Amino acid sequence: MSDNHHKNRFQAIRFGRSYTAEDFQITASELLVRKEAYPLNKMKQVALKQLGYKDHAIRAVCIALVLSAATWAFVPALGIFVFVGCLPLALLTAKKYELRAEFRSSDEAGDQWVPLVRCSTQAEFEQLKTLHAALETKLSN
Repeated sequence: MSDNHHKNRFQAIRFGRSYTAEDFQITASELLVRKEAYPLNKMKQVALKQLGYKDHAIRAVCIALVLSAATWAFVPALGIFVFVGCLPLALLTAKKYELRAEFRSSDEAGDQWVPLVRCSTQAEFEQLKTLHAALETKLSN
């Protein structure tokens, strides 16, 4: 099969649309990602990470536990089926790259790392590299 055929098959099972350069905008006071706004004055630092198998496994188990716990609370007999069913769904929606930011806390909870953008393709990763560099420059000023 051609490489283009594999890309089309991959695009068919992706959830959400790809990020483009127009999806990101840095203003004087905030980062805009599509319809989300993140205040720059609360960001301490940003990091660009390639997610591995351990990251995907932890995310899948956490999602499955949360959803199955809600099911166990109301319909205990179905809890295990929801847990087993959620694992492959969570793995199917896993992304390869992530841009995250550390936000200053306004209470005693401490600073929090928050994922801003998750993506799967190399082209999107290149855009995240550019955004990451721009954000680091903006935050260092």
